[in-house]
Amino acid sequence: MGIIRMAPNKIVNISRGGHYIRPYVHQQYIHCMNDKSILTKEKLHEQLIELKTTDKYWNQSVYLSSSGGSGGKRLFFATDIQENLRQRQILVNMMIEQNIISSTDICLNLFQSGNIYRSFEIFNDFCSIANCTTIPMGANANNNDIYEIIQYFKPNVLMGSPYRLMELALFIEKQEKNEIYFEKIYFACESLDKIKQDYFKRIFHCSIYIGFYGSAETGVYACQSPNYSSTKIYLYPKELVNIEIVNSKIIVTNLIRKRNQLIRFDSGDLGRIISTNENSKYGLIEVFCSERLIMIGNDDLSKSDIEETMKQIDVVEWQLIIDNISHEKISKILLLFRYVKSDLTSNEILGKTIQNYLQKCFEKPLSTLSEKLILQFESIQFNELIRNKTSNKLLKIIDKRL
Repeated sequence: MGIIRMAPNKIVNISRGGHYIRPYVHQQYIHCMNDKSILTKEKLHEQLIELKTTDKYWNQSVYLSSSGGSGGKRLFFATDIQENLRQRQILVNMMIEQNIISSTDICLNLFQSGNIYRSFEIFNDFCSIANCTTIPMGANANNNDIYEIIQYFKPNVLMGSPYRLMELALFIEKQEKNEIYFEKIYFACESLDKIKQDYFKRIFHCSIYIGFYGSAETGVYACQSPNYSSTKIYLYPKELVNIEIVNSKIIVTNLIRKRNQLIRFDSGDLGRIISTNENSKYGLIEVFCSERLIMIGNDDLSKSDIEETMKQIDVVEWQLIIDNISHEKISKILLLFRYVKSDLTSNEILGKTIQNYLQKCFEKPLSTLSEKLILQFESIQFNELIRNKTSNKLLKIIDKRL
């Protein structure tokens, strides 16, 4: 096997050009990687496909999960069942210690389930491990039924994607008896912007928003505490993951996986590590945004910059659809901004703000880009927003050219 140089929480070289992080070094499972290389989602998926041909037990005793498909392609990942349970136990231990969850909580679960998508099941497990009550309704439950369950069981924690919780809030607002109270909201799958937070505070009378962070590849490995509610700062157990920041990218290594290891995985997000006591069991990471860029001709639009621009506009929700169209026998790129308008926003203000942003992205004036670009705006109802069929996520940017 060769010489192994062990150092606490450091990457160590092993034979055959690979590397791993303590406490586990199991040669038969290690994916050989060049020193300092970073694992991409695409490469990880290739490894799992290759595993099917080299390991006849690849699909036995594994926990299968699916990505939500928001990146444009749905991927499947396999984790050892016992290691997956151990990961959830470690995270819940932190949640209990940090007063994020307790045995007195009653949690209404409206996360998505089915088709190998696991968010609903994950949060049921969190509640069971923490010995607290869960009401497993799911994202597809009827709002009338959910409303009756709320009145009967009086849950103090509401769990779900921001999109699904917004659907429920819009429904409850129309009810004659709409005095609903939640102490905490647990959310994942999407970000929770200030507009929704303010709306939830008014409808649900709730001011503590706990975000969970992870992916199908990594599993859930970080969450917010009441102290970091409404921020972009997450706690993570140092015994569970090692986090590096490389060129602002969040690089994750899972420390408890011996089977199908995850070593220096590029999460696709940008962030920074916040300094804490070296002896602390938990680390802090601030997640900025996704680094994904959208190419428009020879220029590019940043997903995060678009999101920052839309925060300046008082809309309830929005989507951007990008497509190739034929206009007067000329091939052009369509940028269609669909939005759910608030009472305070005019179509004129929205169009002007977005045009000013796009002007900064392109060197040429927008008027001269009319030969290549068509900019359109569409005011829609909330239930007309396009969602992913697997995860029920709201798709903020839909590039139909892919």
